[in-house]
Amino acid sequence: MIENLKGKYIFLDIDGTLSEYRHNNQIYGSKCPELGCLSLKDLLFSDLFLKARPLKTMQKIINQLDSEKIYILGAITTNNEINCKYKWLEINYPNIKKENIIFISSTMLKPDVIIEYAQKLNISVKDTVLIDDRLDVLRKAEELEIIAYHISSFIE
Repeated sequence: MIENLKGKYIFLDIDGTLSEYRHNNQIYGSKCPELGCLSLKDLLFSDLFLKARPLKTMQKIINQLDSEKIYILGAITTNNEINCKYKWLEINYPNIKKENIIFISSTMLKPDVIIEYAQKLNISVKDTVLIDDRLDVLRKAEELEIIAYHISSFIE
């Protein structure tokens, strides 16, 4: 699988892709699914994202790739979430450059953001990869000729 990623520009989701999608042994979203957190209070004020368990398989894969071509493309809701995710990435994925971290407000915009980055980087969209846990986002990416992988493709 790593050979398929080499030389490509990789865009990675965070929650459920680089980290486990759980907090206090519950799936995020069980109490407020529209926000993807355990409660609005958690989302606004807690450090729940700092406590997420990183996925070791993804850590190993990312360590084998060109850090210049690795981008984080995460959907966020609050400033607190942004701050926590920056810190979490710095701790758990230190080889990812801060300037390659992109936060947006909607998961469905991810393929459009990748197309814009391909234009900015002056590369073909066929040289980009999105790794995510949401099938609707991955399907949209494939429709736009972005190489798309579900996180399950990396689990053995």
